[in-house]
Amino acid sequence: MPVLFTMAWDIIQGKEDEYADFVAGTFLPETTAMGLTHVGGYYVEVGFGPRVIGVSLTSDLELLSRVIASDRFKQVSLRLKSIVYNYRTAVLEPTGRVKREKYTIQKGVWKLNQYYDLKPGVKKEYADFIVKEYLPAIQKIDYMEVTGGWNVVLGGVSEIISEFTFKDPVDIGRLLNNEEFRKLNLKLKGAYVMNYASRILRCTERFDEPKWFRL
Repeated sequence: MPVLFTMAWDIIQGKEDEYADFVAGTFLPETTAMGLTHVGGYYVEVGFGPRVIGVSLTSDLELLSRVIASDRFKQVSLRLKSIVYNYRTAVLEPTGRVKREKYTIQKGVWKLNQYYDLKPGVKKEYADFIVKEYLPAIQKIDYMEVTGGWNVVLGGVSEIISEFTFKDPVDIGRLLNNEEFRKLNLKLKGAYVMNYASRILRCTERFDEPKWFRL
């Protein structure tokens, strides 16, 4: 099963040039050679930090485990940590409720991500609500795409992440003011989840090239 590996951090003030050179010349090529496929680079416009987020894909958890446990990855990560702070990682696997052929590179997009934990004892009821009510309703909204539902296997700040994608940031406001979406989210937060938070992410420069970590 394909899994996502997210890395997040803030850049140390005064080290921006050193950071850009290192990421472009060393970090991206090295981690790509190790087996990570970089599929997204984002900046957090609204919500909790860290502010820079990189998203990578591997074919399965076993491969990702080998990569991040390797001395080569540890060494390049230590060099990165000398020029960034608030370094955080997370491993995500698909919930299986959002049907996509493949999680691919998305350019020039904006994201609204929701983060939450399940309340005790509501796992089945939550799954029924998502499959039978929540997804059928919001997937009818034509100005955004439901691009992911993720279980956080390791790290991160929550158990579950939902991921919505937009071509225009104005449409995020349209969604947040959509009466049907507001009703569904009230029910989600009231009956099934706790520790709810959200973030708005802006896609950085083209991330199939070394410059994608730059803001």
